[in-house]
Amino acid sequence: MSSGSSIPYRLRPNKAVDRELFLSLLLRLAATLRLEGYRYVGLGGAFLEDFRLMHARLGINDLVCVESEEDVHKRQNFNRPIDHISCIHSTLEEYLDENDFEKPVIIWLDYTEPSDITDQIQRFARTTIEVPFQSILRVTLNANPGSLGKPAPDDVSVENSAGIRSSNAPTIQEWRLERLRERLGALFPSELQSGDMTYKTFGRALLKTLSIAVERELLSYSDRTVIWSLATHYADGQPMITATLIVVPKGDTTLSTVVSEWEYVSSPEAPLLLDMPSLSTLERLTMESCEDPKTKLDFKLPRSDMGGDPFESFKRFYRVFPHFSRVEI
Repeated sequence: MSSGSSIPYRLRPNKAVDRELFLSLLLRLAATLRLEGYRYVGLGGAFLEDFRLMHARLGINDLVCVESEEDVHKRQNFNRPIDHISCIHSTLEEYLDENDFEKPVIIWLDYTEPSDITDQIQRFARTTIEVPFQSILRVTLNANPGSLGKPAPDDVSVENSAGIRSSNAPTIQEWRLERLRERLGALFPSELQSGDMTYKTFGRALLKTLSIAVERELLSYSDRTVIWSLATHYADGQPMITATLIVVPKGDTTLSTVVSEWEYVSSPEAPLLLDMPSLSTLERLTMESCEDPKTKLDFKLPRSDMGGDPFESFKRFYRVFPHFSRVEI
């Protein structure tokens, strides 16, 4: 589950923006919820950068990093940037099952392996009823449609631009839709279509599934509900989705107002597409300081496979777009 976390954020600019958005949300909630008194539970990779930022930005001192791989766990103990971090050699699921939380927590379930997607979604949904009110839950899921498998060439047909198929077999998207239906079972959203099984759209299908799973889990608990606060869809090689919610008592209005007035508020139904362009330092400075960067640059920036407009993406998220530089020590 943590293998992806070992890749530096400088090589994953969209994930870096996603992390900054999450921190921005927490900073917005900090005064109302007094987050400095929370426990933060998550995965940290070998370098524990997320934990350092939770402490530096929010003042959280109760930090628990859970890691199942022994060598990564040993590196974490060696690299701990602050002594407030407890490094636990276990799976995150085992840790959650073995601990009852008496105070609100922030939990980040950071999944990178797509093979257990149904269990991962169900685990996140179940956690909403296991944590105290005002807890903050966040999940990352792999949204690569290729993870549904690869059919034999004779099992699928190819459809040309005129809509004519090469055979009576289903298209690759239709084949994937059936595999997803089998994998999700009762969680499968009835409105999904084959067009939702592409590189650009599969993440939204998983976010719909996540929303359904949470709603079903809460049906038996009339005292609580959730506030969806941040949902993102991005790709740094692998397409990924994230979703963040707050568990609150039924009828809460205070936190709903705080979240609804945040400029980046988003939900599984309308996630943010993070598709930041790769820029030179001069290009970035020009785009930050110029009202009409398209005219000023006088050249097109390439679009990624996610299809976002690079100029519009930068304009919306440039404030949380980190700039990484090499430093000689």
